[in-house]
Amino acid sequence: MRESEHSEYSAQAAFAGRQAELAEVEELLRRTRLVTVVGPGGVGKSALAAALARRAALEPGTVVGRTDLTRLGDPALVPHWLARALRRDGHPGKPQLTALAEALGSTPALLVVDTCEHLAGPCAEAFGTLVDACPGLRVLATSRTPLKTPGRYPLAPVPPDAAAELFEAQVRRLGAGGTVAPGTVRHICAQLEGLPLAVLIAADQLAHHTVDDVLACLVRAEDALDLPAAAPGPAGRHRTLRDSLGWSHRLCTADERLLWARCSVFPGGFEPAHVREVCGDERLPPGPLTAALTGLSWQSLIEPVPAVGGGSAFRMPRLTRAYGRQQLSRSGEEREITVRFLTWSLRNS
Repeated sequence: MRESEHSEYSAQAAFAGRQAELAEVEELLRRTRLVTVVGPGGVGKSALAAALARRAALEPGTVVGRTDLTRLGDPALVPHWLARALRRDGHPGKPQLTALAEALGSTPALLVVDTCEHLAGPCAEAFGTLVDACPGLRVLATSRTPLKTPGRYPLAPVPPDAAAELFEAQVRRLGAGGTVAPGTVRHICAQLEGLPLAVLIAADQLAHHTVDDVLACLVRAEDALDLPAAAPGPAGRHRTLRDSLGWSHRLCTADERLLWARCSVFPGGFEPAHVREVCGDERLPPGPLTAALTGLSWQSLIEPVPAVGGGSAFRMPRLTRAYGRQQLSRSGEEREITVRFLTWSLRNS
């Protein structure tokens, strides 16, 4: 998929609050030539990659290729998608990756590959092979899970000022009537914890609803999950926050899905020992539970926070927790896990 064909929610609004990150990724890419930008769905990985690709396109003689792997399900076709992005097919009688490397040679090039999490192994292998064979090539990948690449850049939600700037830019772009008070904008962005996709979707609602309507939808995080974006991303993955989280849910193992649902009862931070006590049982014994907790962290579904007295602790973002709570309700376990959590809370209060 060429750049002109690439669709992404980030094209809806100004690139806000990411100038420092852009410079850091650019420098990391200069040093290592193979970098993965990692973070939760909707955090702005594609926007960051797109901005860097636009800058690279201004360098004389540099080939810039972009592709999104959302619709690709066959790992064997990864080299073909990369070749199409770079417009270098090579000799038809050779394996595609070998042919691509020979065709590219030492040409200065930047390859930007979005949505690698469901093909992490094949992507990392293909990228490594190409970078080793092509001294002028740099590869920037985006993924919800880390790839085995030399450079890794974790991307977090934007700070309050940048979130407000993003919200206001989107409102202006849509031509939504009226001015939203700065305090209200910051309150909306705080409810959404600075997640760019959520901020954009909230701003989109002002094209057809009042600010009060939007605020009412955000009181319950569950209601925010189904607010529609004005222009969804590839394959509708960014059509709603539920779609974005649903993509991550499908990539989880059965144990990770179960633990995601059960951990949704924690309103704030939790430590591994807390998780074992509240969420562990015969369905999630210690070993699988620890592996599932690591998996949720690996996929950016929980984030590290400072722990009392040191050690490790995590929190689940508000919208991720709302999605998990709905899964817990559907599982029929909500009452049991809630009782466990309340019993644990009283014992440790």
